[in-house]
Amino acid sequence: MNRPVLARANMNRLKLFGGAVVDAAGRPLTGRAAQRHRIALLALLSTTRRLYRSRDQLVFFLWPDADADRGRKLLSDSIYRINQALGGDAIIAAGDDVRLNRDLIASDGADLEAAADAQDWRRVAGLYTGPFLDGFFLPGATDFDQWMENERAQYARTAAKAIEEMAIAEREAGRVAESVDWWQRLATLAPDDSRVAMELMRALERAGNRAGALRHARVHAVHLRETLGVEPDRSLRELADRIARRTEASVSLSASAEIPAVTAIGSSIAVLPFSNLSESDANAYFADGVSEELMHLLTRSPGLRVASRTSAFAYRDVKVDVREVGRRLNVDWILEGSVRRSGDQLRIVAQLTDARNGYQIWSEFFERTSSDIFAIQAEIAGAIVARLAPTMGGAFGSVTAAGARGAPDAETYDLYLQARFEWHRRTEESLLKSAELFEQVVARDPRYARAWAGLADAYAVIAFYDYLAPRVAFPRADSAARHAILLDPSLGAPYATLAYVDTYYHWNWASAERGFRRAIAIEPANATAHQWYATLLTARGRFDEAEREIHRAAELDPLSMIGHSAIGWVLILSNQTDRAIQQLQGALQLDSNFLLAHYWMALALEQQGRPVEAIPFLHRVLDLSDGCRHRCALTLAAMARAHAATGNADAARGILAELLERESAGVYVSSYEIGKVYQALGDVPAALARLERAYTDRAHSMALLTVDPQLRPLADNLRFQRLVERVEKKLDGELPRFAMAG
Repeated sequence: MNRPVLARANMNRLKLFGGAVVDAAGRPLTGRAAQRHRIALLALLSTTRRLYRSRDQLVFFLWPDADADRGRKLLSDSIYRINQALGGDAIIAAGDDVRLNRDLIASDGADLEAAADAQDWRRVAGLYTGPFLDGFFLPGATDFDQWMENERAQYARTAAKAIEEMAIAEREAGRVAESVDWWQRLATLAPDDSRVAMELMRALERAGNRAGALRHARVHAVHLRETLGVEPDRSLRELADRIARRTEASVSLSASAEIPAVTAIGSSIAVLPFSNLSESDANAYFADGVSEELMHLLTRSPGLRVASRTSAFAYRDVKVDVREVGRRLNVDWILEGSVRRSGDQLRIVAQLTDARNGYQIWSEFFERTSSDIFAIQAEIAGAIVARLAPTMGGAFGSVTAAGARGAPDAETYDLYLQARFEWHRRTEESLLKSAELFEQVVARDPRYARAWAGLADAYAVIAFYDYLAPRVAFPRADSAARHAILLDPSLGAPYATLAYVDTYYHWNWASAERGFRRAIAIEPANATAHQWYATLLTARGRFDEAEREIHRAAELDPLSMIGHSAIGWVLILSNQTDRAIQQLQGALQLDSNFLLAHYWMALALEQQGRPVEAIPFLHRVLDLSDGCRHRCALTLAAMARAHAATGNADAARGILAELLERESAGVYVSSYEIGKVYQALGDVPAALARLERAYTDRAHSMALLTVDPQLRPLADNLRFQRLVERVEKKLDGELPRFAMAG
């Protein structure tokens, strides 16, 4: 079948894989034209397997409950809105037939179909960035849902065929590493398929990564038990046993097996921030990046536990005996060093110390050019693993320069390190800069999985803090995380980010839980994955589980302020304000300038009926937020609620007016927070109207609708209950009772 030529420059583009976005001349389409029924209309018309549809068919799919006249009016209005937004007749309606004008709007689905017809498998794989219309939902449209599921399955089969063809071609050409990449991608696309899991294990063994092959066997076994309730195939278990015997190691796929294996005595390490000895402080990001990359390489060694970055970096420029550092971080070994960078020349010094007795057991210096940074990091990590292996009871997979190399060249890698540095600063300005830098990195190297993962993290946090509108930031986080997983399924962080987006944007609780569990199965010591999982459990009213999970995050990252403070947040939502205040007081003793601890302390005091005491904490948040371009709308809204609670309605309305003025000026302000201000002022209709708008905007706090104490007075309101049902019945099919504790 001949497909139309679709790829043109400077045209509108419909992106349906991994979500649903319309790029109008390079910018995401927003407003009325981007409403769900209109995106669904474009999707129905996008496939080249059916070049046109009748008006009645479209009404049947999109507005099944409307009568014929109303359905046709809704269709005509949708066509008009889309054409107006896209600048021409993007949809052509001739008589009863409706079709897409492919001269004005292209689609990734049609491009993929054309590539599959031409057996251009590399292009097919490149176009498939996630499930068709992933996370999309059209309320009350059962037939559209069925059509969408059928299309989703067909595209997934096509993509799987393309990826397997590429994996086989690379294997036959002797390109072992490339073959591994393709099998890893297919294993992510078809996680239930034990045949694919075994092909990946064989590819990993051919590449010399037997530890990785055994690790995937364990991850696959856990996935089968948790999602299907079945044990792995006997052939997979036998393959794992053969690989294990060849490595003189042991492997267990039993339900009680840990992933990875339980660490032994002497098998934990902290990488302290390497000192920047360069003449310019501008190279601080590079020294930090060297430390962080060494952490990443060491985490790839099964059986070795690596202390989190947050806790390890708390010892920057702090003079503490190495034995005390080891005790506080609960590690056996300390890796530290320095970096001196002058032009293209590098001098890196690294030393390994036994934290149990303070004796230095290894030290080395490296003088190379910047382009050798990958090899240097691999040498350091390899030397550490070799030194520690005897204490860990066996041999482990080697660390190679190829394994260390994430970027194709030193300049791209330098940009990546700058992006990570800005991300860790966690201000509004630095997060936006981080996203910009990560975008540059993936543009230079689209196959850099960790850069895609960093981009996903940047947009996820930007969305959470409302620095960009959720409909802009969360889909970008979603897409970037999917890219990372497709390129390297062995990374745990992107699964956690996807689950985070499922929690706060898609409100897909079951998918979020699967994602968090998978992230933790891959990286059990990932404190952020545990912390974010706790937010999902909190949103579902599973407070005991949430508290256990957030305590686990704090244990893994003992010096993380966000971990300790977030325990207070969980306690606030579970209506345990006495404990919350006690927890937050302890956090502020650790760091009196930690912004979120002040903010959550104010919420706890307000919830206890002590708004006068809450207001100074909110003022402190504003004092600490000088770099916040949005002047911290979240804090201002909390301030307005506190003033309303004290009876000072004028002050509350003054702050509300400022928020509304900023919104009118085009700055995103969460309607969820504005709705709670109206609720505090006693204006229930305005509060409900704003919460309904928050639903349309996909405000992330809507995930907390049933557990937010400040919305408790609305629990019996029928309009509020309908709103809860729209969020909760979206995927679960059952309306839970209001999940407030107490």
